[in-house]
Amino acid sequence: MRTNAAMRSLLGSAVFAADQPTVPELEQDTLDAGWTVEPSGALLLVAHRPKRVHDIPAEALGEGEYEINDVYVSLDDLGREKVEFLPRAASRGLYFARRMLAAARGLPGSETLQAAVAIHVDVDDEDFALQGATIRFFSRRGSYPQWFEDLEAYTREAIAVLDLSASTT
Repeated sequence: MRTNAAMRSLLGSAVFAADQPTVPELEQDTLDAGWTVEPSGALLLVAHRPKRVHDIPAEALGEGEYEINDVYVSLDDLGREKVEFLPRAASRGLYFARRMLAAARGLPGSETLQAAVAIHVDVDDEDFALQGATIRFFSRRGSYPQWFEDLEAYTREAIAVLDLSASTT
């Protein structure tokens, strides 16, 4: 798992270590639905798959997956105490990502599957309380998001990029 400084700070928190993550019901439905492999080979979350998927060309598999496999995980039930909220948000986001990665294990193309977990950490932002965890899944096949190469460029978000080695079985 690769992280930026903001995520490392949250991971080092005692609150993070003590947290037993859960996911809200809607996101649990996404976990339960799992993955599908499209005829193009694209790995898509069943719950987020559009009714009409245009065939994603091989040269753009990762990019196409990134656009479709965009999951917003609610943090509304975590409370907004600043000391506890952000580490618990990171815990939930990472837990969800690991569970989805584990569910993809063994599918064609899953060996290059990654998850980018983002938690908004700018507590001075007036929209801070509206933020959730954003998790995007994509494989490193064809063109794929390369803006996660320099995670330290993200200063208002705690970012982690995980692959199958970080998943639970």
